[in-house]
Amino acid sequence: MLNYEQMAAFLLVFTRVSTFLAAGPLFWLPNLPRPAKAGLAFMLAVVLFPVVKVPALDFPGGLLALGLAAAREACVGLLLGFVCSLVMHSLTIAGQLMDIQMGFFMSYIFDPTTGAQATIASRFLYLLGMVLFFTLDGHHVLLAGLARSFELVPVLGATLKGAAALSLIRIFAQMIALAVQIAAPIIAVMLIIDLCLGILGRTSPEMNIFMLGFPVKVGIGILLLSVLVPLMGVVFRSLVNLLERNLLVIMKGLA
Repeated sequence: MLNYEQMAAFLLVFTRVSTFLAAGPLFWLPNLPRPAKAGLAFMLAVVLFPVVKVPALDFPGGLLALGLAAAREACVGLLLGFVCSLVMHSLTIAGQLMDIQMGFFMSYIFDPTTGAQATIASRFLYLLGMVLFFTLDGHHVLLAGLARSFELVPVLGATLKGAAALSLIRIFAQMIALAVQIAAPIIAVMLIIDLCLGILGRTSPEMNIFMLGFPVKVGIGILLLSVLVPLMGVVFRSLVNLLERNLLVIMKGLA
């Protein structure tokens, strides 16, 4: 006979796992096959379900109560996945800041992989970050954090407190600060170039500074970006560690 309590427990675990993967930094891209996403979420739920401690389930409201419980677990998975994806979004924002200064922001194109508009440097940093993410075993950190979430935040045990909301705001502000820090070297050099071009324009008014400055800024920006790429491994290692700490902080806020 079917054990409906076990089926309901598995449904709640599967809901959290699937929403975590959907909002995480690896599987939110729209061009990934949906059956592959659903199949991976189902396999992870099957692996995690035997080791997850599920409390005794009682839904006096029937299917409506079960649906509300599933929505609660979906919110937990979406929140944890969103916190993980903020690391990758910091690289995208850093690339956009670089493009504004380098002159690439005019090439604001539609990106078919994300379904949104993206600039050249932001897309480059995002793809580089994905490669480094797998190289530094960031996906292992994600899976370990997902498994630990069932220990710190049991099924139907999540409560949204003021501490969790404050932690989420701090993590979001930290993402913006990280993006500015990553883009700071190129922004600083581009500012010095703008000052030099401004002085040159004052001394030689007949010179077309705009036409001269555009290729100069693009060339120097690409050169600086190529110099910074070897250092991104060190930067991204600290980002993976930061992702692990942020997950722990937000899970403690939900516990």
